[in-house]
Amino acid sequence: MRIRIPVLAALAGAALAAGPGAAQERRPLTALDLYQMRTAGGVALSPDGRRVVFVQTEVDSAANRYRRDLWIANTDGTGLRRLTWTNAAGIGAPRFSPDGRMLAFSQARQGGRGQVWILPLAEGGEAWPLTSLPTGAGGPVWSPDSRRIAFMSQLTPRQLADSAMAADSARADSARKRVDGAAVRNIHRDRQAALASIRALLAANAGEQDPRVVTRLDYLGETSIEEESYGQVYVVDVRQGARPVQITRAPYGIGAPVWTPRGDSLVFSASPPAAGQHPDYQMEGDLVIAPASGGGTPRTIAEPRYAENNAIVSPDGRYIVYTRSLQAEFFTATNTELVVMRRDGSDRRSVTGAMDRGVGGFTITDDGWLYFTVQSEGAQPLYRTRLDRIAPVPVVQGPRGVLAFDAAGGRVAWAEMNPERPSDVYVADAAGRGTRRLTALNDSLLARVYVSPYHEVWYPSFDGRRVQGWYLLPINHQPGMRAPLAVQIHGGPHAMWGPGEASMWLEYQMLAGAGYTVFFSNPRGSGGYGNEGLRSIQRAWGTPPARDILIGADSILARGLADPAKQVVTGGSYAGFMTAWLIAKESPERFRAAVAARGVYDLGIWYGSSNTYRLFEGEFGTRPWEDPEVVRQQSPLTYVANIRTPLLLLHADTDFRTTVAGAEAMYRALKVLGREVEFVRYPREGHELTRAGEPKHRVDHMLRTLEYFERYVSH
Repeated sequence: MRIRIPVLAALAGAALAAGPGAAQERRPLTALDLYQMRTAGGVALSPDGRRVVFVQTEVDSAANRYRRDLWIANTDGTGLRRLTWTNAAGIGAPRFSPDGRMLAFSQARQGGRGQVWILPLAEGGEAWPLTSLPTGAGGPVWSPDSRRIAFMSQLTPRQLADSAMAADSARADSARKRVDGAAVRNIHRDRQAALASIRALLAANAGEQDPRVVTRLDYLGETSIEEESYGQVYVVDVRQGARPVQITRAPYGIGAPVWTPRGDSLVFSASPPAAGQHPDYQMEGDLVIAPASGGGTPRTIAEPRYAENNAIVSPDGRYIVYTRSLQAEFFTATNTELVVMRRDGSDRRSVTGAMDRGVGGFTITDDGWLYFTVQSEGAQPLYRTRLDRIAPVPVVQGPRGVLAFDAAGGRVAWAEMNPERPSDVYVADAAGRGTRRLTALNDSLLARVYVSPYHEVWYPSFDGRRVQGWYLLPINHQPGMRAPLAVQIHGGPHAMWGPGEASMWLEYQMLAGAGYTVFFSNPRGSGGYGNEGLRSIQRAWGTPPARDILIGADSILARGLADPAKQVVTGGSYAGFMTAWLIAKESPERFRAAVAARGVYDLGIWYGSSNTYRLFEGEFGTRPWEDPEVVRQQSPLTYVANIRTPLLLLHADTDFRTTVAGAEAMYRALKVLGREVEFVRYPREGHELTRAGEPKHRVDHMLRTLEYFERYVSH
């Protein structure tokens, strides 16, 4: 195989002189640079706005895992230092106490369940565990007086019903002892006694999950069969040895709590099912205000047809801000809306409705400003508004993404993604003025490598719809150079790519460093373009967005930025579906090679074997047995005989979001047809393989994609 010099550099990570311009004396970025990259998240500001804490994540290449620790910096740009030295993969959710003297966070150590920890800041000293529940604890929220913390813990129905959780194993042993072997052997003489013994034995076995007995609708987790459990609210005094008080005992979904300003009540979401129904069938949710003592009578604030979540109470106690999602037909293709209402449920007003954008995170400051992020045209800007007069104004905007943020003490701090620096922490005043970068997480790497800028394009599609896309030029690019074109597609289908999306940055740069022009776009159906855009692919996942993608790629070729004879295509999840659709249905002769990752290839298989079956119901407004024709028409597997493009299928063995069964069906069909196809399966991985999988697997996934492309474009 003849490999171009840039690809050799990309695979080996060698230095490469790039000639005149910004790339001179810089080597290309490679998949192996994942081991050098650091990212920031979980940003929290102190109440006075003078300090910011964040979670820093890096890769431990020797252990093939991630290390996460808390860091702190002064917002004037000084004092950056590490706070914890645990290297725990599960550390997160840092929260300053309202008096600023302590920090609460979640942490899982040595493979155990996560617990709430306290780090004294004013007095100094080591962090200590506030909780030690066998069911774990997470999501700490301080009471207004800094004396208590509310948190969540997951309990099974048995644990909810039986406070003696440790008795489970003893109960199983006891059940086995009750098995009457003679009765079982003589079932023809005493059927009832025999059945009682058999049932005791089977119940004991099922209690030990060996075998697993499935009776639920939503039994699939992300990587395994999921034990039925529901988050419950607890409150604990902030002192060593304190015993948590369980506030809720609900055998259905409960959301994370927040405190009311006086500290006497908690607000959270709840999804009680209709009479006679299992909670798995409940889609709507209500807000609940309950006494923080665990006694008294909770009060429910309901909004019919909506799922209500993520409440925050204003510091003056007058308003509740929350998110809502409409649970009507095609419920998956709608923006999540930010809403403010009076504490009694009256005077509901949409904060983001007029913006026609889906909300991300949000918080309320002590002086009554509501800060929130939205997805918008490839970016994730930060806005703020007063609660008594809804008029959002931008705080942080432009071609970048505010991925985590906090606001307090007249300042706002955030972790940002932008194409030049993929992760850093920034701070500005309350209105977004005077931005200061507090970290230099990847500066040493970025000083040595070539980073290709993102170039934005808008183009008309086949029906006149304007579509937004971007392209990256390859290292050493010169006018007239005809590089291979790598078409990257996003998943979702309602995800959004652009300069504010972090997960694909290294993949894009790796391909540009290997000599490819990279094109990606937000075809119809993408988030960030309003509800009409989301709903424009209802019952039509295939051809309309496929044509948007191909017309965008044509616009890059028309600019002379790539070689039309050397095009390749790739994508994961819904984009695995789209990759297969392009080579099977839309343009079988166009691409030299295709890599489809974690894809959906047969809608019927997907519906029956995934944990995202409701996405099918929301997108197609039906079920497979009600409308088998839409399943047939919209499944790439239906058109598999048309495929002539060499195809690499990448999938995670325990991916229950899209399920490996669909990839198996696609692979089997192509092998029977005698087509060029390979199937690579990643053990121990779920659907988050390329974002949070084992570092070794992520690197393999990137390099395997590049190597497969090179087989077919290097000659």
